[in-house]
Amino acid sequence: MRFQAVRCTHCGDARWSLFSVADPDRPCDLCGGEMKLERRKPGSGPPTLPRERRTATVPGRRTPLTG
Repeated sequence: MRFQAVRCTHCGDARWSLFSVADPDRPCDLCGGEMKLERRKPGSGPPTLPRERRTATVPGRRTPLTG
């Protein structure tokens, strides 16, 4: 099965199509913005992630909370 999608360049809304072609010429249903073809496809990532995304930290990216 081939997935196709378009994403709004203004609000980020995505429209997925499973059985037909996603039409990028049709304006966004939410804001009327321009739609572009989505490059990412579902299931194209790795089968397992090396670590949990929410607990992964990058040093120096966030400031500590102050009391």
